[in-house]
Amino acid sequence: TIDVGKVMKRKVRGFDIDKGRPDVRVYDMSEGWPKGIEKADLIFWDPPYYRKMDYAEGSISHLELEEYLTFFRGLFESDQVSKGTRMAFLMSDWDDPEEPGRGAFIWDYANMLIERGWKIIRHIQAPLPTQQVHPDIINRFRASKKLARLERYLLVAQKE
Repeated sequence: TIDVGKVMKRKVRGFDIDKGRPDVRVYDMSEGWPKGIEKADLIFWDPPYYRKMDYAEGSISHLELEEYLTFFRGLFESDQVSKGTRMAFLMSDWDDPEEPGRGAFIWDYANMLIERGWKIIRHIQAPLPTQQVHPDIINRFRASKKLARLERYLLVAQKE
């Protein structure tokens, strides 16, 4: 995302809880939006997915489900984001393996956005290429005789 923004001659800032490359600033989103977000025309947000991967220590992915969703509610309703700002929000569904029907689904995030003053203007399914799925994950799904999720969703919303 940063590289594409630079190619398009956009002002781009990248933030992550774990420094992965030199042009990414270390920032913990649990402290709220980074300073300067009110000037952004577009926020591209690919937050840690709930219990999907082993993210850096301190990641919101390690919270309990309700705390995790509360984290998003707080940022979605923040007055730091200006009216008219667009956000592209990339997320994947999560099903609780112990309690069918319980999870964190794309409609949960969409509803939270709408309830907090955002208008959904696009919903895009973003399939993962099968080359990105680790063989251990494939074997786990085969053994459990469950279908694997091989997609994410991109919600594009505008702050009203």
